[in-house]
Amino acid sequence: MQADRAALLKAWASARWTAATLRTPARVATRQARLWREMATIVARTPAIHALAGRPLEDFPIMRPDALREGFDGWNTLGLARAEAEAAAQAGEAGGSGEVRPGIVAGFSSGSSGRPGLFVTSAAERAGWIGHILARLLPPDALFRPTRIALCLRADNRLYGDVGAAGPFRFLFVGLAVPAAERFERLRAFAPDVLIAPPQALADLARRTDGPWRLRRLFYGAEPMGEAERNWIAGTLGARPDPIYQATEGFLGAACRFGNLHLNEDVLIVEREPVPGTSRFLPVVTDLRRTTQPMIRVRLPDLLEPLSAPCPCGSPLTAVHPVEGRFEDLWRWPGAVICPREVETAVSAAVGPEQAWRAVASAGSVAVEADPDRRDAAMTAVEALLAARGVDRPVRAAGRPAADGVKRRRVRWSDG
Repeated sequence: MQADRAALLKAWASARWTAATLRTPARVATRQARLWREMATIVARTPAIHALAGRPLEDFPIMRPDALREGFDGWNTLGLARAEAEAAAQAGEAGGSGEVRPGIVAGFSSGSSGRPGLFVTSAAERAGWIGHILARLLPPDALFRPTRIALCLRADNRLYGDVGAAGPFRFLFVGLAVPAAERFERLRAFAPDVLIAPPQALADLARRTDGPWRLRRLFYGAEPMGEAERNWIAGTLGARPDPIYQATEGFLGAACRFGNLHLNEDVLIVEREPVPGTSRFLPVVTDLRRTTQPMIRVRLPDLLEPLSAPCPCGSPLTAVHPVEGRFEDLWRWPGAVICPREVETAVSAAVGPEQAWRAVASAGSVAVEADPDRRDAAMTAVEALLAARGVDRPVRAAGRPAADGVKRRRVRWSDG
């Protein structure tokens, strides 16, 4: 059963109105406080935290995503068991409805870590998600003119199919498991107006294409993308890839018309946990609209950094650099911490944004994977970065970059 069009349009209109009226940080804070008060009834129905209903947000424990996965039974308001939700989600990926109860759909997300995350949503939550994401990503007239949307993701999901009820949309889903050449041909033949895909898929399209595509919007998510690669793909495909911040924990952020990522603080509270030795923080996310599977003070492992200047779009929602990697990807030695974006910038400048590579650091050395004709340049770039940061560690060659699988991670740290 497809989502109700009236509910989707109402959610879209509400999101547009909210964006137009939330013009100052004070108004954002007032809205957040009101929505948090309304969450008290949801908290009271959540077994793991029901005793905290009505308490200030700071009284709640900070949770890890894997703890929520493991404690699924206590973190939903419907008395669902993890096994039955997983069975419904698996059925959904196999082409079924994904319904675990009437109107309640279960699904999997690759999440921040690449490990599938389990989520459940009600019809009202799905309508709210769809209305919000359409309001943030597409121009107002998109709901009233034919639009071809292509999704290139790990697996299809009921949520994406429900978007079709909001307007005259045609959809094409192409899984990441589809061979790259076939994926390219299917997408090229579909001629999407809007394309959403991870950076590794967009890079492959850019290498194969013989001219720009007629894209109205191009979005990426699930993996980091450096600025050099972003510019290369924009020049090749004819549209700038803009970031979407989406995870099991919700729709967390989207790019404005200037391409800057803004956190969805109109429906989220995002606390900042500073990362020592850097200007980055880990987001501690509270979703103010989730009613079936509450997300309260969930610490995500994503490295975020605020923009150094206000975004020219004028939005009061916090503007950040695109997610550059995970906390465990930081290169860390006594007296020095190097962030993934620093490595990405240095190596891409040396080998070219279209090249595949990987750099894996450990306590004793850094291993660089790259094609033979670019390996020396990549190693020299890493050596220069280490020297500039006062790190005395050998940099060694490690062959060609292996396939990443579901998630591309160019910059890693190994404890081994």
